[in-house]
Amino acid sequence: MTKKAAILLASALLLGLGLTQVSPFRARFEAALHAGGHEFAKVMLSQDKGQVLCSQYRDKLPPDLIPTFLAEQKALIKYPANGKLMGDWKNGEKVFTDPKRGNCYACHAGVASEVAHGTMGPSLTNYGQRGTSEAVVRYTYEKIFNAWAFVPCSLMYRGGVHGLFTPEETADLVAFLLDPESPINRR
Repeated sequence: MTKKAAILLASALLLGLGLTQVSPFRARFEAALHAGGHEFAKVMLSQDKGQVLCSQYRDKLPPDLIPTFLAEQKALIKYPANGKLMGDWKNGEKVFTDPKRGNCYACHAGVASEVAHGTMGPSLTNYGQRGTSEAVVRYTYEKIFNAWAFVPCSLMYRGGVHGLFTPEETADLVAFLLDPESPINRR
């Protein structure tokens, strides 16, 4: 065997070895799926129609698909049984700060005294300056419940759609953002 053939054979063997190895991410992902059980794996591996489109187009939908996409996402928004889109800000603060539900601090600043927050999303400090007109309240409610109804394939959670919080809790989150008594609006 020539030196060149030996190098090619060794390279092919190393490439084959590399391709058969499970990446650390994939290993952790598969471990999490197995640890969570069948129902957990079913939820994690399923995609709804909107997620399929976002995956297919890598979060950049063709312009001709956007109007239908937005309409379908808007149709997923559910409203509180009592019709009130602004609830209890104190309960909204609990959902806002709960890492298993709203987890809003992962991406947004909120109460000015809270220094541990993400910067992926805009600051929500003093969000209440927008007022409490019907249009502001409705937009805030719908954006929290399903951000994709406004920004296709946004990184923002679709917390209401995925059941992380109820319509009533969404109204509580709206109050936390808009109520002048909420600490997010106090100076």
